[in-house]
Amino acid sequence: MHHPRRVGGLFGKAGSVAVAAAAAALLAACSGPGSSAPDTSAAAAPESVSTSIGSAPVSPTLYDGQGLQKLDDALIAGFSKQYPSVTIKPTYDPDKVTTQNQPRLLASDTPPDLVRVISVTDGVKNNLLTHLDAYDKAYSWDQLPASQLVQYRVTDGVAGSGSLYAKPSGFTMTGLYYNKQLASQFGMTAPPASIDELTTLFGKIKAGGQTPLMASNAQGGVVLPLQLMFNTAMGVKPVSNWVFTVPDSTINTPESVQATTVLDGWVKAGYLPDGVNGLDGTTATGQFTSGTGVFMASGNWDAPNLNTAMPGNVGFMPMPPMTAGGSFAATSDAATAFGIAAKSTNKDAAAAFLNYLSSDAARQDAVDAGFMPSGTTTQPAPTIPAGSVLNDVQAGFTEVSTASGQVPFVQNATAGISDRAWTPESQLLVAGQSTPEQFLANVQTEYETELKK
Repeated sequence: MHHPRRVGGLFGKAGSVAVAAAAAALLAACSGPGSSAPDTSAAAAPESVSTSIGSAPVSPTLYDGQGLQKLDDALIAGFSKQYPSVTIKPTYDPDKVTTQNQPRLLASDTPPDLVRVISVTDGVKNNLLTHLDAYDKAYSWDQLPASQLVQYRVTDGVAGSGSLYAKPSGFTMTGLYYNKQLASQFGMTAPPASIDELTTLFGKIKAGGQTPLMASNAQGGVVLPLQLMFNTAMGVKPVSNWVFTVPDSTINTPESVQATTVLDGWVKAGYLPDGVNGLDGTTATGQFTSGTGVFMASGNWDAPNLNTAMPGNVGFMPMPPMTAGGSFAATSDAATAFGIAAKSTNKDAAAAFLNYLSSDAARQDAVDAGFMPSGTTTQPAPTIPAGSVLNDVQAGFTEVSTASGQVPFVQNATAGISDRAWTPESQLLVAGQSTPEQFLANVQTEYETELKK
């Protein structure tokens, strides 16, 4: 899987930070047999579209990583019940090689009809993805919250607006897990309404001898709670634009300095665990489940483990906005964003599958696989076992989705930004060897350097 996921137990990327550059290089270098460049003769927009599949047998192919096979297989089975004449034939590669194999497949003479989209902009630039606007209109996908699709829109070579080229099967959701017993012990009767209220609560927790925020930073894990503050301090669009590499975007703003100063203050006040730079995710999560730490920033991927380790004693909440009354936002991306290959000969059937991804049945499949569902907030809520913290995660996702508050992960802005900037610069900040201003300036410098390559 290429969305940000756990690495070592708390927070990480599972290869996503390398996606953009690898996809770009491969799409530029790879093509169908016997040619030196991708064949761009296939029309990226279908000549005509239909939402009626008909009864003639058709067999679209699908490509994804093995980490999503459980979800994809369930979606395919449900879709086949609704469209018995359509037999989707999936192929799954090991997750670690999808970055290399997907661009080659998409650029081949016979690409999969439905393909996980690793880099929307590169697929569009090379005319390898079908322009979905006609299907967007035919199926009324504009009824979905805008933030569910914004990452898969492209105009003038930049993601974040314009024409649609992919549709997600489900989403990640990030925020704060908390130990219910300890939070209550320190006076939390409702989620803090602002970062100031959360900081005040952290002070009470520290004074009571507990660790307020369990975290690890051996792999840059503190960037997650930091971005959760960026999202509301800077606003959803400026952060998203930066990740989408919209020209003249910057992560170094007075608002991001404000958010980073909050995190820096938490570190200096001892609200994070001692030696956080040396903690890996597995160790930090283990400490949290053992009762050390009242809060922990993470995502839906940790819910099954926390349910097992802390039955009935773990809650989840979105990160509070910087200012009370502000809109909620979360760092959230797709389980898989499926696009249709430009050379697909089964585009109507493939588009019907994309439409199915936000159906009631597909929403349930997404939740059963541990993801947040695509769809509107007026659709019936998927069934989640009573007592599961996923109920809290789902409630938080609904709140964020309603506010169009989904934001892509800042570690995905460029191929090297995580390893070359976010992780080492955050380690310097946490170690007291950098200031919020220096931290952000250095990240922005690396970003601009990579965009010039």
